[in-house]
Amino acid sequence: MAKTREIVDRRKSVLNIRKITRTMEMISTSRFKKAHQRIVDARPYSEQLYHLLATMMSWHTPPNHPLLVENPDARRRILVVLTSRRGLCGGYNTNVVRLALERIGQIEAQRHEAELWVWGKKGIGALRFNRRQVDRPLTQLSDKIKYRPVEVVTNELMDRYTAGELGGVDVVYTEFESAARHYPHLQQLLPLKDPAQYHFERRRKLRLKMQNYLFSPPAKDMLDLLIPAVVRQELFQCFLDAYASEQAARMRAMKAATENAEQMIETLSRKYNRLRQSQITGELLDILGGAEALK
Repeated sequence: MAKTREIVDRRKSVLNIRKITRTMEMISTSRFKKAHQRIVDARPYSEQLYHLLATMMSWHTPPNHPLLVENPDARRRILVVLTSRRGLCGGYNTNVVRLALERIGQIEAQRHEAELWVWGKKGIGALRFNRRQVDRPLTQLSDKIKYRPVEVVTNELMDRYTAGELGGVDVVYTEFESAARHYPHLQQLLPLKDPAQYHFERRRKLRLKMQNYLFSPPAKDMLDLLIPAVVRQELFQCFLDAYASEQAARMRAMKAATENAEQMIETLSRKYNRLRQSQITGELLDILGGAEALK
């Protein structure tokens, strides 16, 4: 009977785990739907913003805007790493940290200094475990991604780049395509690339409608406002993609854990039934043997 009790106790334990994983799967599904809707709402704005900037730059040669030109004399480069604050999301954080470490190695190979800005305590812990100093933990940014806090971070990055302190700013995050497809990605934030070179949905190139425009105010003044707005929106889009990818990864991980728990419960139940049937058969044989002995 001791063996059957062990199976019963283990089955109860797995049942409790299944309840937890199923609950976490439902929570992640709800959060993913909201995050996905925010991406769907934000991407048209981002595309039109890039479209406007690319169209203006195709007709008006921009001046040497500080966010478009490189700073060859700067030896420091900021790497913004976007990870999760919580675990149980499969290889989501591992893949991002691996790509970040590769980029740090490339920066150091160029004899530049990498300054790490990290969002998410899982990434902070992983980078510190790999003996990398986190210069700026972005702990002021919560899971509920808001534009204003991201704008503050972006403004600080642009100010430092404009002052010539930085040779560039890169972002390592998980680019979101669908619930089943999201992958770590390295994005150069500064200097801003030619917007016509950016890809949007499903990596299609931006199609420019070449038309004649009359600019009021002058195109230069509009570009001075539009270029920083594009940089802010780019980083904000990276945060939205990272959060949606995190929820999708956790949803899939918890679904897989729930299915594995169900299989284990089925296996333990079958094992228990066989063992219990064997015990019942043995007890019946003992009873029959005792009855025969009394005759």
